[in-house]
Amino acid sequence: MAKGVDKPATGGTELKEDARTNLLLAQKTEVISDLAGAMANQFNNIMMAVSSYAELEIKKASSQEKRSLEQVLSNAARATSLMQKLLAFSRKHVPSPQPLPLNRLVTEIGNLLQLVVGEGIEVVLAVDPAVQSVKADRVELEQLILSLAIDGRNGMNGGGKLTVSTEIVKLSNKFIGTEAADPGKFVALSVSDTGAAIEPRKDTPRPDRKNNQDLRIGLALAAASGIAKESRGLVRVSSEPASGTTFKIYFPALGQDDSEAMAGSQVLKILPIARTVLVVEDDDSVRIPTTEFLKMEGFKVLQARTGSEAIHVVQKNRSLLDLLITDVVMPGMSGPEVAEKLIEMHPDLKILYMSGDVDQGAAWSDSAKSGQAVLQKPFRLNVLNDKIHDLLGQ
Repeated sequence: MAKGVDKPATGGTELKEDARTNLLLAQKTEVISDLAGAMANQFNNIMMAVSSYAELEIKKASSQEKRSLEQVLSNAARATSLMQKLLAFSRKHVPSPQPLPLNRLVTEIGNLLQLVVGEGIEVVLAVDPAVQSVKADRVELEQLILSLAIDGRNGMNGGGKLTVSTEIVKLSNKFIGTEAADPGKFVALSVSDTGAAIEPRKDTPRPDRKNNQDLRIGLALAAASGIAKESRGLVRVSSEPASGTTFKIYFPALGQDDSEAMAGSQVLKILPIARTVLVVEDDDSVRIPTTEFLKMEGFKVLQARTGSEAIHVVQKNRSLLDLLITDVVMPGMSGPEVAEKLIEMHPDLKILYMSGDVDQGAAWSDSAKSGQAVLQKPFRLNVLNDKIHDLLGQ
């Protein structure tokens, strides 16, 4: 009997070396992504504690102390933003479109762009001072700009120019065509590179697995279109052999009235009487400053570290419970399980979930029912107050 060479059990098909390498790389990437998500959960709780205690101290600090505490809050926000940027590429982010100062975003991301594209490529930022705010999710927009920068770098072969610019334009019905946007004043965000041009097409390119360039452009278009549609905007792509490729995302300009209207929607509803709130959170560094803040805001506050303790507290305290604020994942009973038990006792109970996990926050945000909401950690205490008043004012 002839001796043969052992082969891996692959259903009769031997994996090619490059396919095997790609599979191992994909597995490593998935592990790193899961590890990053777990670390981000702990990081978000830490940043939540840092910012919450700083906010509490600001309320009773002197002017000089306030400046120092504001620096703490600013740096905590920067750290959180960096973590969100890292996670946004590999894990689901909960979109939250808000009035966004576009020029400031472009300016702040400039240094990061230079690091991403390398020293051989010149990064130019050209912002129009007259540009107003746009309605967009900051993390999504930063992720898109970085993705387009990376795509541009890959097309420039180590040398060239990447330009990110903003300007105010007026779009006509003819330019908009059949897209769901209204003619008028728009803010255009452009990302241009001097790399190889895209092959001209009459229609929107669709991803083609046999063509990496088509796949790259198709994915970028899909991401840009999704962001633009959130604010009833639109996207255009132009490419010329001599000048490279330009992506333009058009956002309806938010005038002063629009910004004030959006801000006005966040004005606190006046609650007629003191409300009772139960905070359930196993992390003391998150629960304690949260309860202290709510007491300062005039709420009657109950607290518990676990789900079973929360049930006991509510049974012992026989007054009406208006709102449950709970972490999603805790030892023993989960937040949703606690909510289910308490709703049996208080049918009109409002629920506010807190989550430090990006995937969980996205899932619960998508499935939240009426009278329920989700806050992604870390959040500012004034944002918590706004959300509470929104729920209790329903």
